[in-house]
Amino acid sequence: MKIVEGLKVIEKGWIRKPKGYRVRFHRQNETGFEQVYSPPMTDAMLNSDVTAWRYAWKLWQATRKEAEGGLPGALYNITVVDDEDGTIPYYGTGDIEIYNPREIASPPEG
Repeated sequence: MKIVEGLKVIEKGWIRKPKGYRVRFHRQNETGFEQVYSPPMTDAMLNSDVTAWRYAWKLWQATRKEAEGGLPGALYNITVVDDEDGTIPYYGTGDIEIYNPREIASPPEG
């Protein structure tokens, strides 16, 4: 199959190609946790899952001490998501990866 033909198959929806990637995480502050995206939802997305995963890893490395001590500024549940907020598998293993996992209680509704 020629590349052009293959791309037509993909375009028909057989495989959805994300429009971009963001790093999603919980950030600890003085009053609890907030869910944050980087880049923010108002900014352009990263165009590569590899770039997003490297960025996520660097955020994790830069905040490990804060996370171990439970200090404000700590980042938890660092992962990569696509344009529909779906978790993207780590490119090296194909597994879902979450850096610095932590159970975060959802705020009560109402």
